[in-house]
Amino acid sequence: MSRSRPIHFGDRTIWFDRHQAAKKATAEQLETLSAAEGIPLDDLLDEGLTQREILDRLRAVLHQGSIPDDVLERMQRAREEAATQPTCRICDAFDWTCEGRITRHHFIPRWMMLNLDNYQAYAARTKCTVPICVGRHRDLHLRGDEETPKSIAQFLTDDERAFAQKMLDELRDQHPAIFNLIAGGDGGTYEYQLITDYFHGRFRSAKNVEWRTESHHVAMDIAAAR
Repeated sequence: MSRSRPIHFGDRTIWFDRHQAAKKATAEQLETLSAAEGIPLDDLLDEGLTQREILDRLRAVLHQGSIPDDVLERMQRAREEAATQPTCRICDAFDWTCEGRITRHHFIPRWMMLNLDNYQAYAARTKCTVPICVGRHRDLHLRGDEETPKSIAQFLTDDERAFAQKMLDELRDQHPAIFNLIAGGDGGTYEYQLITDYFHGRFRSAKNVEWRTESHHVAMDIAAAR
């Protein structure tokens, strides 16, 4: 029995290897699911889907092994729109080849922003997101993935760092329990690195900063900052 499962669209085919089912979804698989379900790719990336989960959802929405014309049209429009977008901040910094089209990444996760009393003051995507390609955006949301650096501060402009600092200051004042929960949680998450960078002052200044993923616990930094 073949270990691979195909999804066809036009003259192209995406193969899903069942031996790779638990591995992270590829950029192409994510883009296909986004078009098939008609949901924003940026929202889909937050889910940290595996290849098996992508295949199951594609089968559920398509009801066959081929992608219909309306989905192909959505994919084509998305590619055309992506061609006019800025370059990926991460790939550009390291001179990497982008994996997938450009998306908008909330440098302060949207679920954290939604906890702010004055969320609407920060909600404009032009202010709270940065251009990141599908592959790097996917990696940022995956727990423990080390391929893409989780520390976003190094890729922000001065204005964006100041905007992030202000949001995190307010979130810390309004919901200190969130900081304690993240700081005491999984060190492999984007959120953990975000709080670590916050307490190391990396959103206040871009000068003389060593950009790296912290392996130690940030409890001492939290205590010192109180």
